[in-house]
Amino acid sequence: MVHKTGFCSCLVSTIFLVVASVAWGQQSVGDELRSSALELRRHFGEQQFSPPVGFILRQGQQLPELVWEHPHLVSQVLDDATIPTRWFNDQFEAVQVASEPGRYYAYGEAPVPDGPPLRRAMTCCCVVKSLDLTKFAHERLTEKSLGTVEAGKNSDRQREEATALLDRWKKTEAGAVELAALLDSDRPASSLRPGQLQMENATRHVRLKRKLMGIDQTPLVKAVPKKLTGASAPTLHNGPLDQTGISEEQVQELKLKLDEWYAASQEPMAVVVAQDGVVVLSQGYGEVEGDKATVNVTVNTPMRLDSAMKPLIGLQLAMYVDQGAIQLDEPIGNFLPDFNSAKDRNLTFRAGHVHATGIHFPWELAFRRLFYFHAWNESLIAHCPREWNPGSKSRYGVVGVILSVRSLELLRGRNYWDAMERDMFSPLGIHDMLPGGTGFSAEDMARIGVVLSNRGKYGSLEVISEETHDAILPTLLTPFFPDLKTKYGIGFQDFGQYLGPGSYGHAGGCGTLLVVNPDKRLVFAMARNGAGKDFQKHRATVMTLLRKWCED
Repeated sequence: MVHKTGFCSCLVSTIFLVVASVAWGQQSVGDELRSSALELRRHFGEQQFSPPVGFILRQGQQLPELVWEHPHLVSQVLDDATIPTRWFNDQFEAVQVASEPGRYYAYGEAPVPDGPPLRRAMTCCCVVKSLDLTKFAHERLTEKSLGTVEAGKNSDRQREEATALLDRWKKTEAGAVELAALLDSDRPASSLRPGQLQMENATRHVRLKRKLMGIDQTPLVKAVPKKLTGASAPTLHNGPLDQTGISEEQVQELKLKLDEWYAASQEPMAVVVAQDGVVVLSQGYGEVEGDKATVNVTVNTPMRLDSAMKPLIGLQLAMYVDQGAIQLDEPIGNFLPDFNSAKDRNLTFRAGHVHATGIHFPWELAFRRLFYFHAWNESLIAHCPREWNPGSKSRYGVVGVILSVRSLELLRGRNYWDAMERDMFSPLGIHDMLPGGTGFSAEDMARIGVVLSNRGKYGSLEVISEETHDAILPTLLTPFFPDLKTKYGIGFQDFGQYLGPGSYGHAGGCGTLLVVNPDKRLVFAMARNGAGKDFQKHRATVMTLLRKWCED
């Protein structure tokens, strides 16, 4: 028999433990919710919003307010999650009704827990009420499949593809942009390159952005190569080896090493080596998938850039520096208002290009929100955590380059890649490229290398002055940022370990690589879609061989 007093004591203890356990559990849940809310605040810029009806509008429709993609999350940190929304037609006139078919732009300044509003805009496509989109999707797929076994058949696969295409049009901005182009009967799809529609859409958003910022009447700045007054500089061209000082035996030895590299990795690639503009070696390896069939890789085959885009962006910025429109050591906040606080005084264009912004923008997020055609993503970056003061530390990334090109776009009135194609690539005879970082050839990369080896000149053109060329090369950063003891340039790394002292260039994660030895005016350009097996080992072998050329 249990003693009454002992029983009561046991009962009280049990109740205490239950109550304590419940209280602890409530506290644990509360802590978890508070922690979740804190993280949500820290990364609130990643929250997305879009039209509630999707990206397809019907003619005569009243245009709606934008809504959050995850309202249940947003409500944890915002009392009022309403997004002030403005709509514009294709002439960027403010409208409230989709009165005519065509493109419309929704712009929102979303409230946030802390900091400036989250600014974004997106393109929608308005279609006539009578258009049967399901039928239209089937027709587009039938046109695409003409000449194949499936043509004209109402197969399960065709139905699935039509449903997927319709979903893309309705649920994504990219799909709406493609639909608008399809409905534009004056423009055949065969005339378009992959990514071209998105690039052109990004340019439209830059123009809308200028309007909303009140700078649409400010004259545009167009930086293009100037005509040389003196003798022409070398261009990339075929010529006899005796003009280079490089022997046929040396070239054959290099070819052997490259053949061994491809045989070992089986990763398609193209390589161009030039000395003083004379092509010493020009070779493609392997096959890639073309529009309709597998094709052999040549030095004109567009391949991925990834971070090998940075030299192109650096050279583009240098053209604006050369013109006096931008200074390397002025704050980016002079162009992007979300970065003009006292803490951003040292967030300069140089800080952006040498990876010293102090802004935490992880690679995973960078890959999800590729910056090529996202004209508004500096608003996301404005809400990213700050890890250190700009210029006090450096860590390799892409965030500073994004802020740089978003600034330049406001000057030029075009998407940065659109501007590069018109203002830099075309005058240099560069044509084998796809918009963004998705395609650039080895031969065209070598052309950029020759511009650099000529200290900014190419043929009868001066792309940048010699003074500006020297200013963008890798240099000790201490005079600009006392805490940084490394060497870095505007889109260029110190590559002395590859082709000897003074050599510079940049590589991409895909293996695409540009290296320049300025003393010997030697250029190595390689384009790849993937690094492949033992990339570093084979690269070291080839670079060691080329370095001997420079030392001889």
